[in-house]
Amino acid sequence: MPQLTLIMPAFNAAPFIEEAIGSLLHQTFTDFELWLVDDGSTDATRAKMNLFQDNRIKRFYFNENRGRVVSMNEMVQLVETDYVSITDADDVSHPSRLQKQMTLLNQKPEVAMCGTSYWAMDENGRLIRLVSLSDDYAHIREANLVMPQFHGPTTIFRTRMVRELDEFYRLYFRKNMADTDLAARVIDQFPSVNLKEPLYYYRILRTSVSRREFSFRFAMIDRTIIHLSKQRRTSGLDSLQKSDTTELEKFVKGWEVVYAADTSRLSREAAFYHLYWKVTDKALQSAWQAFLKRPLFLKNWFCLGYCPGMSLIYRVKQLTARHYKQLI
Repeated sequence: MPQLTLIMPAFNAAPFIEEAIGSLLHQTFTDFELWLVDDGSTDATRAKMNLFQDNRIKRFYFNENRGRVVSMNEMVQLVETDYVSITDADDVSHPSRLQKQMTLLNQKPEVAMCGTSYWAMDENGRLIRLVSLSDDYAHIREANLVMPQFHGPTTIFRTRMVRELDEFYRLYFRKNMADTDLAARVIDQFPSVNLKEPLYYYRILRTSVSRREFSFRFAMIDRTIIHLSKQRRTSGLDSLQKSDTTELEKFVKGWEVVYAADTSRLSREAAFYHLYWKVTDKALQSAWQAFLKRPLFLKNWFCLGYCPGMSLIYRVKQLTARHYKQLI
């Protein structure tokens, strides 16, 4: 039996899935099986999956789209290997990623989860931003109460440890950030580290849910995950684990009041979110929406001035940006 099961869920991922699969099949570490899961795609995803003939591949086809959370919860239950990872169908792994992560996990049996730093890239593979993550568990555990410290698709889990959690992905996060919630629960219970070396290339897609619609719920996801983590560290269980969401609903409603007091806040946050990932046209649209909602608010004037200036700088830099293949 191989050491690692890689699971790649895919839904209408035809433009990029060949590249994603190829980057895994050409890893220096080879002791894995790759489960390709078509979650009811309506494009050529399944045909692209079938192009690969490799005895490490297993294919699973669902006729309707059930979503990443539901389908992956089912698949993880079938895993028999010592390690498991859920990876994305539109990203790329450095050839040495698995080798370096598995070496660390095999040398440190107390570690339940290992991720890596990563590069964000645009749809054409041009590098956008380097995201460096910590390799120190003490720092990670503290910093995770401020912002997420793992990028979900880079993570490899020790199967027996992650199965000690009450759930793998939780349905409450079925639309966004289920992997961030999972990582937080692992961090709260087990030592977890990153490799500081960027070994993953995360593709920024304009079609992703957060870039199509930056909602209040999406804006609250990180805050909610941090809030639940604080509950676990204080009392042992969070609201979802206790099946009593009264306190969580109170927390969310408190933020609803904050956003209601400033009707432009959500648009302004969307502007800076899109700008961070250099989706400049959406950043400009959101900045303008914030301004229209509260044209006399100083923060919206700053946003409206800052976003176009940075967008221009980013667009010029992107003309000469390196392609991820230059780093492989």
